[in-house]
Amino acid sequence: MPDNNNNDTVTGAAACKSSHWLHRYRSFLVDPGTLITLSCGILLILAVISDPGGLYHGEVHEGGSILYLAAALLGSSYIWWSALQDIRERDFTADIPVSIATMAAITIGEYAAAAVVAVLLLLGGLLEEFVAARANQSLESLSCLLPDSVTVRREGRDLTVCLEEVRAGDMLLVRSGERIAVDGEVVSGVASVSQAAITGESLAVEKKAGDKVFAGTLLEVGAIEVLVTGIGSETTLGQIRTLIEEAQAHKPPIERLLNRYAKIYMPTALIAGALLWWWSGDIMRAITMLIVFCPCVIVLATPTALVAAIGNAAMRGSLIKKGATIEALSNVDTVIFDKTGTLTAGKPKLLQIEALGDNSQDELLEKAARGEKFSEHPLGRAMVDEAKSRDLDLVDPQFFEPLPGLGIRANVDGQEIFLGRTSSLEREGIFVGQDIKERAESLEATGCSVILLAAGGRTEGLFVFEDELRPESHNVVQKLDELGLDVVIVTGDNRASTERVASRIGVRELFFEKMPQEKVQIVKELQSKGRKVAFVGEGVNDGPALAQADVGIAMGIAGTDVAMETADIGLLSDDLSKMPHLIKVSRKAIKTIKHNLAFSLGVLAVAVALTVPGILTPVSGALLHELSSIPVILNSMRLIAYGPKV
Repeated sequence: MPDNNNNDTVTGAAACKSSHWLHRYRSFLVDPGTLITLSCGILLILAVISDPGGLYHGEVHEGGSILYLAAALLGSSYIWWSALQDIRERDFTADIPVSIATMAAITIGEYAAAAVVAVLLLLGGLLEEFVAARANQSLESLSCLLPDSVTVRREGRDLTVCLEEVRAGDMLLVRSGERIAVDGEVVSGVASVSQAAITGESLAVEKKAGDKVFAGTLLEVGAIEVLVTGIGSETTLGQIRTLIEEAQAHKPPIERLLNRYAKIYMPTALIAGALLWWWSGDIMRAITMLIVFCPCVIVLATPTALVAAIGNAAMRGSLIKKGATIEALSNVDTVIFDKTGTLTAGKPKLLQIEALGDNSQDELLEKAARGEKFSEHPLGRAMVDEAKSRDLDLVDPQFFEPLPGLGIRANVDGQEIFLGRTSSLEREGIFVGQDIKERAESLEATGCSVILLAAGGRTEGLFVFEDELRPESHNVVQKLDELGLDVVIVTGDNRASTERVASRIGVRELFFEKMPQEKVQIVKELQSKGRKVAFVGEGVNDGPALAQADVGIAMGIAGTDVAMETADIGLLSDDLSKMPHLIKVSRKAIKTIKHNLAFSLGVLAVAVALTVPGILTPVSGALLHELSSIPVILNSMRLIAYGPKV
């Protein structure tokens, strides 16, 4: 068989990663909204350079006036078109009040103000479109989990073919370090396979004849023949992509507070202006009424608070991608955690060593770590890491042989040693006493992994491993409980290890051995009961649930590209202790928005009262709006300093 399959696999992944960003985001970059926003922004920058005074006191020179007007008309026209579509659909959104704001500003010659309002609104929409483009690109990255070519056995010959040529019923050969490209059933061979990307299991699983394997999983040690049962969209990995796409397509949009206010606010503004014109017969009073109803302050009430809250989270290690997520997060009443890589570190740690003979723990660890020094198995690496932390002398073994699915055989100081599970030792003809078997079984029943060390044909020690719990997990669960949130664990890992973690951190509601589609179903069931769900995860297998949840939160360092791009929030430092603060700051932001809106409506009431008798003019009405925006901005900025200092 040719040895270039590994290279093909690497090349395929590298090609995915190196795909030029211009090609990946071409549809986003050539979108009319993107082009208009960029053009409008450039015109505004040129206007400010030409006449900076126009931005501060509204008086512009001729050259600056033309540029400000051009920016205002270009940006506003796109917003007006959007508002017109909303009116046709009888959907009163924020585009309508902003349209009237820019129209009123242009009418009285406030070109700079109109340009700034238009650019700010367009930039907000542009950022949301970019996030959507990134999310779509993340789905494409799922293909990076598959090799470009595979080895197929046909008519007694081993052939390297493109993955697209593989069909159900083909026989694939998969070796150490290769990713399995299809769903299938093992026909022959033994291997250790990491299924973390699909099932979320923290430790590699032994695969032998009759076992099922999944596309996208990594064969760490060994070699197997696989009968293909599913390819492309028929595989579990393909179904994950479909689930993410469906969840994103059917996820109801979050209706912003401003849009809800706009449904009442806008008809009121138009009716008030018309009535005042009819009653007074003074067109200037009617124009003034529209200007004081011009929702500049109300437009600022929401985004200033959202930007401040997003900045607050960013300074404390959390990336909130959209302002709308703040509102959704403030309403969350249930937090679902994946286990492996989220509540735990996602890698095994040596928990304890039990000597079965005269050797000390350090002597047993040194012997085992020397034997595992060249091993690539996670449990072997955990032994080596622990030995290094104890400053033990790790001299190279005289002989080392990995035994796929069984363990390792090595020669240390002239003595043959064997490391493996109880069944592996017995298969090698090494006697394991009944008391040792029962001890190993009792430890495995708690969710731990157990490896035995045999030297000279005699069992000498027992090593116990667990998926290391993140130190902050217990405290986070406790604080979320104090905030009135229900905490749930949903994982693909086994029952014993899930119950072990749940008992240690105080979680009572848990689901285990769940595939990606089952995780989505659990989220949907909770949502059907009226619960607002946040899902916290890190793997490809969490992608569909992250997309389905009201708020998806991904681990930034441990998380896969799919998890990070599908999620609404990324924990950049993989620190779960940020979770309670995120809930608090989101709730505080919504309170701040409501306070801002209340203040803005109060100013509006005063302005209307002064407009009816003709006390306010168009200019003084605009000035009142400018001054009233200052308290709103200052109130929102308080959010930046909210919470623990950084």
